Amino acid sequence: MDPYQNQSEQLRSSRRPDRSAHVLGSDESPGETHRDAAAGGNPQPADRRPQHLGGFSMIPPNESRRSQMRMMAQKEEEELQRWKEVHRVTSVHEDPERLGGNGTLAEARDQQIAKLRCSKVQKKLHREEQEKRRKQEEEEKLQKMKAEQRQKAERLQERRRQQEQSRTEQLGPDRLRKNQSFLQKLESRASGALASCRAPQTPPGACAHQHEAVETEPRDKLEKSERAVELEHKRVNTAFLDKLEAEGRRSETSAPEAERLEALRPAPAAEPVPPADGSPDPAPSGSDGTEAADLEPELDWALMKLVSSFPDGDPAFLQDILGQCGGDYQQACRLLKPPLS
Repeated sequence: MDPYQNQSEQLRSSRRPDRSAHVLGSDESPGETHRDAAAGGNPQPADRRPQHLGGFSMIPPNESRRSQMRMMAQKEEEELQRWKEVHRVTSVHEDPERLGGNGTLAEARDQQIAKLRCSKVQKKLHREEQEKRRKQEEEEKLQKMKAEQRQKAERLQERRRQQEQSRTEQLGPDRLRKNQSFLQKLESRASGALASCRAPQTPPGACAHQHEAVETEPRDKLEKSERAVELEHKRVNTAFLDKLEAEGRRSETSAPEAERLEALRPAPAAEPVPPADGSPDPAPSGSDGTEAADLEPELDWALMKLVSSFPDGDPAFLQDILGQCGGDYQQACRLLKPPLS
């Protein structure tokens, strides 16, 4: 930007305020100037006219008012200083004393160490006390809420009872009227039925017969229900006996199969012959193992025969029964064979 151009613009703006001030001064009427002078007490000085510099307008202050305010401020500050001087706090004089108490440094150190040792326990006790107090406050708050809810429920129940009572009192006459009309209808029907029974075209024993029919109807229903229950019991018992007979026939037909399996059973191992000179057995410790090994094929054979005789049975159950019978196939069959009646 050209600096000479800026200087020319500043000179032009500095000349413009005098012209605007002259125009403003010429626009004011003598009456308005007189009013301003009467209102302010003093006529407006000529130097209070606004001055225009650049884009701003500056109005000079009122020197008389400024001096008056300055004087008032100085007076108030002097009064404040006098008040402070009058109400100044006097010096405090106390007798000197020894700080730190009457104990020695070693005792203070010992007390400090003891407090430090107990600080953890004290903190723990303090936390427990705070937790206990918090729980107690929560319990009290909960009890208070429960009491409020209980009171609300009682008030609601009392209100409902009063509403029900008022409703009963309000609808009581209508209920009595309905009951009376219903009773009257019943009485009219009963009187009509008696009149029809006493008519000449009706035989004399017709009404009694009708009453007997009404009385015997529930008895007939009860007898029919009892008869139906007895028939159901008979049917169930017959089905059970038929099932037992079928199982007996099946066991009889499976007996030849068991005999055939018995014929196919391998021969048991021959017992060892003791020596002639009566010397002891060289390996007596293994005799129990050989006997157990000989019993296992017999149990397996008996279990196989039981499974073939009772194909519907569970093999684990049959094995348990055979173990209780000591491996005796006949005894297990007697236990498992249902008695035929």
